[in-house]
Amino acid sequence: MAIIEIALPKLKRDAELIKQAEAKIVPLITAKLSDAGVKAGLRGFFVTENGRDVRDEFREILILEWPSIQHFKDFVVSTSYKEFGAELKNFAYGPPELKLFDADKSLSIFGLDTVVEYLVIKPKDASEASVQNALHKLQSGLSQLGASKVAIGSSSNLDSQEIALVSSYASDAELDTAKASAARQQLLADIAGTADVTSLVAHVKKELPLAGK
Repeated sequence: MAIIEIALPKLKRDAELIKQAEAKIVPLITAKLSDAGVKAGLRGFFVTENGRDVRDEFREILILEWPSIQHFKDFVVSTSYKEFGAELKNFAYGPPELKLFDADKSLSIFGLDTVVEYLVIKPKDASEASVQNALHKLQSGLSQLGASKVAIGSSSNLDSQEIALVSSYASDAELDTAKASAARQQLLADIAGTADVTSLVAHVKKELPLAGK
């Protein structure tokens, strides 16, 4: 089991501010995450949501692997995190969304790939049984997704449970080939019968040089 965090910063839609954040915030948070024990990570910006171009929205994603839930909890109440939050306020319009998942696969998504798809699956019936049923269907059908590098798990810190399925690809073309698979389309159509499914595709800007790298 791996502990995967998906962080969604709420950056202001200002290209110049983004450049400033790249220079100031990224080195700061990379160092703090490494000190906190994060094992691996990547970051990027979403390019599409359900096929819609969202490049101009400057929506960032960070995907991190923590040694344990306690490491994550200790970090978000630490002075180090508060210092980072104070710096981030200059570039953001609100606090980031922090989603924690118990994933059964992990490190395979961290590497040299440049494209990441993040599937957000929210069962319409948010009961534990419904979430686990959807999770089991996805786990059983992973081979139908056309991706060899996958992390999947259910949330552990959200009021309403959801499932994250993150897969990485060498290129947009490789992802497009996976999406064209009839088996993948059928699997996701089956899941969509009982859950809301959102596909978010990001281009990886940098893999974070964190602990263990």
